[in-house]
Amino acid sequence: MSWYRTTAYTQKQDAQRGDAVRLLKIVLMAGGIGFATSAALPMPMAVGAEILPADIAALVHVEDPQISPDGRNVLYEKLSPPAPMAPAKSRLWVVPTQGGGADRPLPGSEEGDHAARWAPDGTTLAFIGQRGHADTQHVMLARPWTAPAHTVGELKGSPLSLRWSPDGRFLAVITTEKAAPEARGAVMEGAKGATHLLIVDVQTGRSREVPMDGKQVFDVDWSPAGDRLVLRTGEEGGLDYYWYRSRIEVVTLDGHQVALLPHRATAVHPSFSPDGQSVLYGFFSEHGITGSVARFDLKNHAETLIGKDWDGSLRYLEWDRDGHGLTALGLEGLSSCLVHVSLDDGKISVRSRVLGEQFSFSRSRDGSAIALEASTREHPDEVWLYQNDQGHPLTDNNPQVAGWPLGEQRPVHWTGRDGTRLEGLLILPSGWKAGQKLPLFVQVHGGPLEAWSDGWLGSWHNWARLLASHGIAVFLPNPRGSEGQGDAFAEASRHDWGGGDYQDILSGVDSLVHDGIADPAHMALGGWSYGGFMAAWAAGHNDRFRTFISGAGISDLLSMAVATDVGYSFIPAYFGDPLTHREEYAAHSPVSFAKDIHTPMLLLHGDGDARVPTGQSRMLYAALHEAGKPVTFVHYPDAPHWFGGSVGSDYEVDVQERVLNWLLKYM
Repeated sequence: MSWYRTTAYTQKQDAQRGDAVRLLKIVLMAGGIGFATSAALPMPMAVGAEILPADIAALVHVEDPQISPDGRNVLYEKLSPPAPMAPAKSRLWVVPTQGGGADRPLPGSEEGDHAARWAPDGTTLAFIGQRGHADTQHVMLARPWTAPAHTVGELKGSPLSLRWSPDGRFLAVITTEKAAPEARGAVMEGAKGATHLLIVDVQTGRSREVPMDGKQVFDVDWSPAGDRLVLRTGEEGGLDYYWYRSRIEVVTLDGHQVALLPHRATAVHPSFSPDGQSVLYGFFSEHGITGSVARFDLKNHAETLIGKDWDGSLRYLEWDRDGHGLTALGLEGLSSCLVHVSLDDGKISVRSRVLGEQFSFSRSRDGSAIALEASTREHPDEVWLYQNDQGHPLTDNNPQVAGWPLGEQRPVHWTGRDGTRLEGLLILPSGWKAGQKLPLFVQVHGGPLEAWSDGWLGSWHNWARLLASHGIAVFLPNPRGSEGQGDAFAEASRHDWGGGDYQDILSGVDSLVHDGIADPAHMALGGWSYGGFMAAWAAGHNDRFRTFISGAGISDLLSMAVATDVGYSFIPAYFGDPLTHREEYAAHSPVSFAKDIHTPMLLLHGDGDARVPTGQSRMLYAALHEAGKPVTFVHYPDAPHWFGGSVGSDYEVDVQERVLNWLLKYM
C-alpha cells in the first residue's frame, strides 16, 4: 500500500477493511504469516466482536453547554459526524434540566451556529451564525420559541466571541479582519489581520468600536457596573501572542486604559469580582511553562495567589455571587473536578469528580446548577447537570455505545526509577482474565503539558477503546512534564525531553510486565504530537518494543522551535534560545539518533499542520528511508495538526485503521 495517501474511503470500504482486519487476526493467531514469531500472540476476545474505526468516527459530539439563568434549560452545540471529506458542522440544541424531557433543535438554528450565550434575564440568546453569503458570519439574536433568529447590526469584521453586558442592553463583540493582500498575491509573514472590539446596542443594532491602538484583542468581560472592560490583548496577532505573550488590561468603554496587570497572561478567562474592585486572571510562571491564578486588587495593586498550595491545575473559574469564593474547574491527578476556592483562607476543596476532559462550565444565576460536557468510562461526552455536588447526564447522543465490547478501564500507579510516584490509565480487553499476558500498546499524550484524564477514551487520536476491542491492552501514562500534579512535576521535563519522562514511561511498562499483564514480547509505543516525539525518541533508544507509531511528531527540536505557529515561546521555554543552545537541542532531537532505529516505524502527519510542520516527519522518514530502515510515512493533504472536527471522517477513519492494521501486523 502506498505511503502517500491520496484516495478517500467510503463507509462501505471501511466495513470491507473491517473484515480484512478480522481475517488478518485469524491468520496471525494461526502463525501463518512470515513476520509472526514463534511466540503465540494472545487474543482473548472472540473474533468479530470488535469496534471498528468507522464506529468511532460516527460518534456525535457535544460542546459548550450553556445553562439558562433560571436553570431550566441548557443550550449546547451538537456536532454530527463529519461527511467523508468535509468537517463537522454544529447546530444548536436545547435540553430541559428537569422532568426528563428530550433535547430538541433550537428553532431557527442552522448549520454552523455556535458560541450561544443567554442574556442576563434569560429571554434572549445571542450566537454566531452564518447567514447569506457563504463566508459571512453574523451575530444573531433569538427569543427561543417566540421569535426567530435575526442578525443584529453591521459589524466590522467577522465575529469571534461575544459577551452580554450585565444589564443586557449591549454585547461586547470581538471581530477579526483578514490582512489585506499584498501586490500580485504575495503574502507578508506576520500580517495576521486586525481584531476589533465592538460595543453593539442590542435594541438598535448600532455598534461602535473601542479604540485599541492597533493591539489584538483575545478575550473580554464586563465590569458589574458595565462601565469598564477587562481585556486580554497582544501587541501582535498569531498564536504566539494569543497563548504566551498577552497581557491583561482594564479599559473604559472609550478605550482609556485604567490598569495594566503584571506578568504575561495565560488563557484563563479574566473577570471582575462582584464588587468590581478586583480582577481574576492567570499568568505564566518564571519559565513560561506552568501558570498561576491570582486576584488583583485594582485599588492598591496587591496580588493574591489562588490555590497556590493545590497540586491540581485550575482551568476555568467563576466568582460566587457574594464575592467571598470561586467555583472552578480543574485537573487533579487523573480526573477533572469541580472545586470551591475560599478567598478567606485561599484553600481549595474538591466538590465533585468529573470524568472526561473539560475546560469550562456554565452556571445558573443563583449558582445552584452547573452545566458542562462530561463522559464516563463507558460513554462519550454528553451534557451533564451538577446540583448539590451530584451530576447526571441530560442527553444521550450515542446510545449505540452501550452494545460495544469496552472491557475494563482502571487507574494504575507505579514508582519511577528515581522514586517519583506516577500514575496513568490501563484499558484491558473484554474477556481478559487475570494471569493472561496481553500485547501492550503504550500511548503517550500530547503537550507535554497535557495529561490523560479518566473518562471516555475513544477518538480519532485516542486509540484505547478501538485497540482494546481487538485484544490489545493500552497503557496511558502521565510521566513528569504532565499537568495535574503540581508545578514542580509539570516543569520536571525542562531541559530533559526524552530523559526522566521517558524513564517514567518505561518504569510503568516494567510494572505491567511484573504484574503479569503485559507480554514483554509483544509491545509497541506511539502517540500524537509530543506523543509522536516520544515514539521517535524511544525508537532510537530502545529495542524492547516491536514497533513505533509517530503521529504529527517532532523529530528535530531546533527547526521545530523556529517554524511552529505557536512561535518562539513554546520549545524555548523548555530548552532556551535555539540559536545559542544548538547542542542541547540536537541532544534531545530524535533525528539525531536515526542511525540507532532498527524497529519498524509508522509516521502519520497532516500536510496542513502548522503546529508541528510536516517536515518534522519528512526529515525522519528521509533519514530512515535513505539508510534502508523499515519506515512508512503517510500524510494527509490539507489536514491540520488536530484532525478532530476539522477534516472529514475519511481521514479520521484512515488514521485509526492504519494504526490498528500496523499494530496487528507487527505486534
